[in-house]
Amino acid sequence: MFLEEDSLSLSPAERQGLSILIIEPDPNTRNNLRSTVKSLGYGGISDAPNHVTAFERLNERKFTHILFDSKKTNMTPREFLQKVLEGDRTTVCVPTSNEPRVDDIFDLFVVGARGFLVKPFTMETVDEAIIMATKGEPIAEAVLQAKDRNEALVALMMSALDKVATLMRQGQQFETALREVPKSMKSLARSADLAKTFCKGTDEDLLEAIQNFCMDRSSGPATRLGRLRKKLRTTRVDEPNPSTPS
Repeated sequence: MFLEEDSLSLSPAERQGLSILIIEPDPNTRNNLRSTVKSLGYGGISDAPNHVTAFERLNERKFTHILFDSKKTNMTPREFLQKVLEGDRTTVCVPTSNEPRVDDIFDLFVVGARGFLVKPFTMETVDEAIIMATKGEPIAEAVLQAKDRNEALVALMMSALDKVATLMRQGQQFETALREVPKSMKSLARSADLAKTFCKGTDEDLLEAIQNFCMDRSSGPATRLGRLRKKLRTTRVDEPNPSTPS
């Protein structure tokens, strides 16, 4: 049985310590999102109707988080994100979209976005997006190392699965490991959701990518060190023994 403690959460004090900038062209959606964020107990909140105006807000004060529309206004979202992170890499940036499957959203992960929020939103989805972006693991690292999108998503999911399995095994002996299980389970669920939402092609294409990834992993050592050891063993077998007469 897992402990109920879940480290993927924000205390009232942590919520008050955040400052959030909202970028949303639609006035009604912008007001609703601002009201939702405020009702969730987050600290300073400001908003802007477009990306350029948002920079004026950023010049006036620092924000820990930015929820920004993923469609172009008077600046492309990619350019906006790049400029924000050039100024401060610690800013947590979360794109919002009515169409989470579009390629542009996934490309923002590569630049440095820390999650996404689907519109229309609910209080629960807004809170979850902010929490996961704040305390969840970055997405871009796995993306940058993969040869294609589906491989990146599967690698992210399998890495999360490995972590769950390791913690559950260690949890049989160590309570500290057991306390980390709920957090790792949530990260696994998030990675699976990301894979299903952003996979290239159909669900069958994603399933094929999972199968290929698992078969590749099962065919050899799972780590670089393991592969190196296997190579060294093979080399030793192939090398002639100096003490053996030719």
